[in-house]
Amino acid sequence: MTRNLKPAGLDGLEAALDTYGADRTRWPAPLRHELSALIADSSEARKMLRDAELFDTLLDRAPQYDASRLDGLKERIASAAAHQPRLVVTQPQASTPRPVPHHRQGWAVTALAASLVLGVLAGQSSVVSSLLGTNSAYASRQVAQTDDAEFLLDEDML
Repeated sequence: MTRNLKPAGLDGLEAALDTYGADRTRWPAPLRHELSALIADSSEARKMLRDAELFDTLLDRAPQYDASRLDGLKERIASAAAHQPRLVVTQPQASTPRPVPHHRQGWAVTALAASLVLGVLAGQSSVVSSLLGTNSAYASRQVAQTDDAEFLLDEDML
């Protein structure tokens, strides 16, 4: 997998400044070479570089964190966590209601499954269509045999 280091004008320069900072020695060589021409030709690009250099200087002047203060903070957090009361539940509470299994749900599920199977079988058989006096089985076979079957099904999906 190769990285695309080619910038797209000022947007590429802005991305490079955001990623690598204003110090051009930290930029990848192909990117540095390509952006040097843009910086030399464009006053707006030079302004963006100056602003990034000022921002880097500001960040360099920011106070560094004190390692002893950081260690003290870690110890205070660990101490507070050790002394924090905890809830431990060993057995279920009597006040929480348990769901009651419904014994008659099995009959309802069985009846629904049976009606589904009967409906599918009735729809596929020609006996039901002959009893109803329709010619739906013949029509479904005719649609399935045409070349435009995919087209007809696509229209139904819309």
